[in-house]
Amino acid sequence: MPVLRRNKPPLAGVQPSMPQRPERTFVLLVRHFFDRFFDTESLSPQGDPHANISQTLGILAVPSAFFVLVCRPLGLWGWSLVAVRFLFLSISMIVMGLTIVFEWDALFPDRRDYQILTPLPLRLSSLFLAKTVALGIFLGIFLLDVNFFGVLFWPGIDQGHNIFNLLAAHVAAMLAGGLFAALSIAALQGVLITVLPGKAYRRVSATLQTFLMTALVMLLFLTPVMGHAIEGLAKSGSPLIYYFPGYWFIGLYERMRPATHNLVLLRLGGLAIRGLWCTAGLFVATYLPFYRRHARKMLETPEPSPSGPGRLGAWMGTAVEGALLRRPIESAVFHFIGQTIRRSVKHRLFLATYGGFGAALAVMTLQSGRSGLLRLSLTLSFVLVSGLRAAFNFPSELRANWAFQITETSDLNGYLAATRKWLVLCAILPLFALLAPMEFACFRWTAALFHLAFGIALTVLLMEILFFDFRKVPFTCSHLPGKVNLVGLGVLYILGFTMYSSTMADLESWLADLPVAAALFFVVTASVCVVLNRWQRYSNRRWYREFGRAATLDYDDPGDPVVRTLGLTQ
Repeated sequence: MPVLRRNKPPLAGVQPSMPQRPERTFVLLVRHFFDRFFDTESLSPQGDPHANISQTLGILAVPSAFFVLVCRPLGLWGWSLVAVRFLFLSISMIVMGLTIVFEWDALFPDRRDYQILTPLPLRLSSLFLAKTVALGIFLGIFLLDVNFFGVLFWPGIDQGHNIFNLLAAHVAAMLAGGLFAALSIAALQGVLITVLPGKAYRRVSATLQTFLMTALVMLLFLTPVMGHAIEGLAKSGSPLIYYFPGYWFIGLYERMRPATHNLVLLRLGGLAIRGLWCTAGLFVATYLPFYRRHARKMLETPEPSPSGPGRLGAWMGTAVEGALLRRPIESAVFHFIGQTIRRSVKHRLFLATYGGFGAALAVMTLQSGRSGLLRLSLTLSFVLVSGLRAAFNFPSELRANWAFQITETSDLNGYLAATRKWLVLCAILPLFALLAPMEFACFRWTAALFHLAFGIALTVLLMEILFFDFRKVPFTCSHLPGKVNLVGLGVLYILGFTMYSSTMADLESWLADLPVAAALFFVVTASVCVVLNRWQRYSNRRWYREFGRAATLDYDDPGDPVVRTLGLTQ
């Protein structure tokens, strides 16, 4: 990925022998750092990053427009108005947080920037100020975009009379909340850079970035639930309301334009002001003094490489590989999948998005009591398998798939089997292992064992169905975003979360009292999995009979043809 635009020399010819006016140099620095925010790896490497950002801005403007259309006819006041305010405020804060998390590695100049810019006669303070200004402009664009329709049509939602005061309070609350979310996450990165050495920072930073993405996506889906809970928490004086910053800024909004005159909300407004000042001070304190230290870390610390497993992990890995990965091609594909997920930021964030969605569903499912516990593992397994199915379609380093193309064997079964074995060993079984303590704590041990076995069997069957036509090595095939049928994908998920989890939970409850029927279920499920697997192998052999050559893996997404034919023949 180029550091600077190819049609311009670095910084438009700013060199030690060719001095430029300071203000001109500063503008070029700001423009350069601003453009670097658009160089972040996208989920579609074939696409234009600027086009992807434009599409993202269009998508982010939709929620506020939708909620404005829904809420304007309602004539809100009191606690209903507070809940709607929280809806807009939470979206603003979460979007700012997601923007910072996605641009995590672009907050500081990277190794290439330091190698190119530090030899130039530029002050470190100028680099810091230019980076800060570029970051402010970038965040301002997203903040304006996500709140544009909400601010424009807010007078129709809030029934107040002083329109100027009404708009000023709304804009100030959205700006303060979004700024707090952005500064708090950026300050957290600054603290990590300050206290951790280079190698440790890289490892902790990657883990924290993934966790923050998961948490923010989860909060996004839980926003309506949390907004509905404000009234009860405030009236009861629950200490939980003091722990979430989103509630602080609802208190700040209440201070500027009261809707309920609740004393708890008014006290929360003071927390919001102090929190905003603290995060701003921490951001400046960790970024400015240690900017040079970070530059030295970036230049001296080698590029990260996946750390090998410990002795116990290596022994277990060798045992598993010897028992289940007996062919070299299976071992290669198996390890390739795991290494790619650990190394690739874009795939990690993509899966973290699915993880946040699954976590939000888990929270809402657990509110249903015992029936929710029965649906929990089925819901999470559906999210896990469908998320991995989608992530495997996106290439990691598309230009490097020649390594598989030139070594591809005539038998595809090894490649396909390795993918399924990785899904079972590294995704499905760990998920149910994490759920097992809760299962044994909430159910009798016999019921817990049956529930875990039922969930694993259904998840393996779901895997066979979703990966039935998957003829690729994960992360090696080109992907065309235009081919994704969003309507069909939406229908699939709606059916999955409504029919799959609830229907299968009801089936499990029925089978729990019928041992013979339960045994028959496991036999039928195993038989279907075997039939699907054998049918795929049969399809590969039929390909050879029809085309005279062995079936091959897919490395190019054909997409839609440029010239469409009607397929008419005489």
